[in-house]
This record gives sequence, structure tokens and C-alpha cells, in this order.
Amino acid sequence: MSQASPSDFLARFAAFPCGAAVKTGDELDAAVRSRAGAVFLLRGNGLELAPVIRRVHDAGKLAVVHVDLVDGVASDIAGVRWLARSGADAVISSQGQAVRAVRAEGLVAIQRLLCTSGAAIDLALTAVSRSQPHIVELLPGVILPAVADLVLPRLGVPLLAGGFVRSGDDVRRLIAAGALAVTTSERALWNAAG
Repeated sequence: MSQASPSDFLARFAAFPCGAAVKTGDELDAAVRSRAGAVFLLRGNGLELAPVIRRVHDAGKLAVVHVDLVDGVASDIAGVRWLARSGADAVISSQGQAVRAVRAEGLVAIQRLLCTSGAAIDLALTAVSRSQPHIVELLPGVILPAVADLVLPRLGVPLLAGGFVRSGDDVRRLIAAGALAVTTSERALWNAAG
């Protein structure tokens, strides 16, 4: 698979608005057989990701690795380079310096924002303006309808909603509130997102 671009992700999410968030081998098995166009690898041994990423690619899907959560890989330029060499299409991180490193390596950069309060939202959006990711993921995603007016006007990039997305109704509400797509570990949604 050639290097993915932000527009590749936009096209995948336009075709099917759900990314499969996986932590286990069983979840990976289900994700590669699903309709989801992108697989978010949230756990695993970072030093052994290349065959996992190849498996995602062999299924015709984009591979996103969460550098902050996989074992054995630092959220720095060296860790991001390792993930690039392993074949990752995108790297997700909560840390601005990691997001900048991802962009520097030519991968799609996704910045995760954990929003627990209005102040946290302000701080997170300031961080996004500094790191300039290609895509932002808001957690918990189910709060998007309540905070869309605070978040969306300040973003110049597409937004994913992740966390506690459990039903087709959730997906429809989040898309209607302005999310490009959702990320979820709810397997049923990987085939019937909404």
C-alpha cells in the first residue's frame, strides 16, 4: 500500500463513517473482516506491529497506530519513525510534539483530545492550533452534541468522535453534530454504523 494521505482517510470515512478501535487479536480478526475502512491499533507490542499493519493493509484498510498506548515505542521522533517504517498510515497521539513528528515523517497526524471540562476543551484546542494535525479525535465522543458549538468553530480540520459510541443512534447523532466519523470498539458498529 502506498503512503496514505488525509484525503484517503476522508474518502474512507465518507464511504463508511466508523473506524474500528482494536486492543486484542480477536478484535483485530473482526476488524479486518468488517466494513470499517480504517483500523485503530490501540494496544500491542510496538516492536512487533509490522505484521499486524500488513494484515490490516492486506484487508484493504488503513492502519492507525496510537503511539501513546502501544508498548515499547516512545511518543517522539524516533518512535514515529519506527511506526512509519512499520507501515502505519497514520499515528494518533494526545501529545503535540508527537503530532508534529508525525507530520514531519509524512504520515497522517491525528491528535486525540480528552475533554473533561470547558477549560480542558480550551487547552486542547490551543494545543491543536500549535501542533496542526490533519484530523482531530474528540474523547469522549458522545459529548460532541453538547460541545460542538465550542469545538467545531475553532477547528480547521475534520473531527472524529471516539469513546462510549455504542449504538447506531450514537453514530447518527455524532455525525449530525458535525463529526466526520466515529471510532469505536463496539464490533456491531464496524459493519452497520448507522
